[in-house]
Formats: sequence, C-alpha cells, structure tokens
Amino acid sequence: MRETFHYQKSIRPGGCLILFFAGILAGILFVQSQKESVFAGIFSEYFLNQYASLKMDYQRLFRYVGGYRCGQYLFLVCLGTLPYAPLLFGGLLFLLGMSWGTMISLSTVRLGFKGVLICVFGIVPQLFFYVPAFGWMLMWFWQNGYSRKKYLLLSGIGFFFLFFGMVAEVYLNPMILQHILRKL
Repeated sequence: MRETFHYQKSIRPGGCLILFFAGILAGILFVQSQKESVFAGIFSEYFLNQYASLKMDYQRLFRYVGGYRCGQYLFLVCLGTLPYAPLLFGGLLFLLGMSWGTMISLSTVRLGFKGVLICVFGIVPQLFFYVPAFGWMLMWFWQNGYSRKKYLLLSGIGFFFLFFGMVAEVYLNPMILQHILRKL
C-alpha cells in the first residue's frame, strides 16, 4: 500500500508573497508605534563598535547556529507532514516577514541608511543557501505534494543546503559584517 498524504488547501506563490509582505508591513507598523527608548541594544553605536572588533570563536558559534537552524528545519519538516501544513506555513511566512520588517525598520530608525546596509549584508551570504533549504517546502505545497518518500528525499537534499547556509552564516557573515562596520 502506497503512503500518500494530501493537503486540505494548498498555498500559492501569490498568497505566500502577500503573507510575507503583510508581515513586513506589520513589523514596520510595530516599530513605528513604539517609543524609541524601547529599542536600545543591538543597533546602538556601542554594540556595533564592539562587534566590529570582536574576536570570533567559530566552533562555539557553529554549535549554537547549527543547533538553532537544525531545530528549526526539523520542526518545519515535521510540520510539513500535517494535513494543514500550508496554513501553518502561511502563518510562519507572516511571522518571518514581521521579523524582517521589524529589523529593517528598527535599524533605519536607529542608524538611517547605515542600518539598512548592515541588515542587508547581515543576511546576504547565508540567504543564498537558506532559501533553497526552506523554499522546497513551499514549492511542495504549491504543487500539492503527495509522496512521503519524495518529501523525505527533498528534506534530505534541503539539509545539505541548510548545512552550507550555516557555514556561510558562521564563517562568512561575521567577516563581512566586521569589514562593513569598520568602513562605516
């Protein structure tokens, strides 16, 4: 007997973009509705100067990032086996957009254009690997995937992209950000 599973309603690419950009807008509105004193910390000049001269412990950082990203990935893979996975992923896309909108808006409020550059360069290297690692799940839902074996095969392939994304996040990202912060 062949194991199949069908999703109740599939999420389409246009719906994904709408949810993601609605989340970005919600994040921007959240930052704009708060007092500026609430957001002291990561985008302060003091923190950025400290980060620019920080000596990195790459092994410890890799263990931390690896544990966090692998946990996220396994959670999403398990979530993808549920019948209402497209609805759950839609909610997660909204939250992802909201966190991006909050981060970009906060960095702009605190540092202006310099903050936007820091945000962009903070995600660029690993984004090229994380999008395929996590994006295959969305493509699976767009096409109303049905085979558990194919789903597990794709999740295994996605794990390799995830691994290279973690390597980029741990080894390339700090060097790029420190270089940018020293120049700004």
